[in-house]
Amino acid sequence: MKRGRRWLRLGLAVIALPLTALLLAALAVLGHNEWRHARTLRDGAAHAWPMPALPGEARAPVIVLLHGAGLNGRAWDPVRRRLEPRWRVVALDLPGHAADRAHVYTLQAAAAQVAALARTVAPAPLILVGDSLGGYTAMGTASAVPPAQLRGLVVAGASATMGHRSALAYLRDAPLVWAMAATIDVRRRVGGLLQTMGYAEPDRRAVLDAGVELNAVPAAVRDLLYVDFRARLAALDVPVLITNGSLDERAVSQEDDYAAAAKRPLRHRFEGCEHGVSMRRPAEFARLVDDFATRVFAQAPSPT
Repeated sequence: MKRGRRWLRLGLAVIALPLTALLLAALAVLGHNEWRHARTLRDGAAHAWPMPALPGEARAPVIVLLHGAGLNGRAWDPVRRRLEPRWRVVALDLPGHAADRAHVYTLQAAAAQVAALARTVAPAPLILVGDSLGGYTAMGTASAVPPAQLRGLVVAGASATMGHRSALAYLRDAPLVWAMAATIDVRRRVGGLLQTMGYAEPDRRAVLDAGVELNAVPAAVRDLLYVDFRARLAALDVPVLITNGSLDERAVSQEDDYAAAAKRPLRHRFEGCEHGVSMRRPAEFARLVDDFATRVFAQAPSPT
């Protein structure tokens, strides 16, 4: 009997040791990311955001493209080249990604970035177009754009509030994502995913060369937890086009609530499409943005 208990204690110790080591490693990474998060909140507003050059006439309307978590502005290349040439188009690298990987993504930092861009192109009117994280960013940073410039939002795959379930998923998945980022061949894995989404080899290479940041994914999720984006929409008096893939169950399930919150909502559904509609259906998405831009840029600006 005593021998059985001794072997049981030994077995539990063998199991507990690696689990304890994993927990300590996760806490260490969490602590490091909390430090980076605090630094971003401290200096985000003063950060000199690199602004890409915008070709075209100085007062021409501007379309700002905001990418998904872990990616970069080059993910928009298949959409961007299909947009009409009368717009000036800029695809930003969000905080914590690619050209600004030294920071951690926060809505506050992204708002400072979007505000800096608005000042750069002022007084030209602009719209914010975002998919996934970019869609949440569009809703969360629109108030940073002067009302005289902001003409509308296109929000894709971002009509689901991140509450308790998302918080639990973050605690479960964040250490796994960090471990993956440190151990897998990110270029090969993400390149394969882009290929399944229909990206041609030059477009895949452009995204990968610009830099893919898996570590940015849990950081972005953490900052979006419990943010009421419906309230952000309710505060805007501009057209908001909410679009989702019909197979994106999470976003579709709350789409009605988001449309009800917006003062001037429009909706579009990509039938038979999963999450990431701009990447999976770039030609259709570009037409959608062109039609929306044509409509809203012809309207008078919101009152100041």
